[in-house]
Amino acid sequence: MSEKTEEMEAELIRILSGVFGPGLASVVAYGSFVTGTYVRKSSDINVLILVMDSNPSLIVRLGKNAYRFFNRNRITPLIMSVTEFSRSSDVFPMEYMDIIANHRVLYGDDPTTHVTFSNRYLRHEIEHQLRGVVISLRQLVLAAHGRRPMLTSELIQATGSVTAVFRALLRLTGENEIPTDHAEVIDRVATGFGFSGDPFHRLVKMRAGEKHDAAAVATELLEAFAELVPIVDKYEADQ
Repeated sequence: MSEKTEEMEAELIRILSGVFGPGLASVVAYGSFVTGTYVRKSSDINVLILVMDSNPSLIVRLGKNAYRFFNRNRITPLIMSVTEFSRSSDVFPMEYMDIIANHRVLYGDDPTTHVTFSNRYLRHEIEHQLRGVVISLRQLVLAAHGRRPMLTSELIQATGSVTAVFRALLRLTGENEIPTDHAEVIDRVATGFGFSGDPFHRLVKMRAGEKHDAAAVATELLEAFAELVPIVDKYEADQ
């Protein structure tokens, strides 16, 4: 861990402790920041913040005190009460599985120790997320009005959501060892569910800085999702 990272994490805890005091229960970093796939100026730093009482006035204070710090470091905070977190695994199984698989406790106890899941809830959330991505992608294509720089930027930002869904698809099939490499995740999902992973590989390459026709990639992604969503929709009936 670099000295800069240590300083950033220490400042994060200082800010949170200053706002929540003894009510701060746990602070957990997760996602690409932990797995090593973090891309500076492109990836967000995902942080789970658990508090004893999610008092709205404290959330407002945190927003005032931490806005610039969060923005400068691209920190995306997920703030929940301890009770909310313990009772929400049936609602957010995708996110919770990602947190459990790759996380680092920055403060307090590890809250993931006793979380359990059901594949039924996982499949429902995957389908919900997939259909949401399709709708968002269509809206994005419309909003871009053919402006490729805007479309490219928005597609790159969507990469994390797509790969998160793909990791969840692997877990749905019973895989426990999920690769951190995006390309390998795509290949496994494409093989397991029987569709072409090529558009998703192009999306990942765009995120890495490779030049591609954004409009063509968006079109290919929509076509690929059109194949994948019905497969996931009927997956439960096959179990």
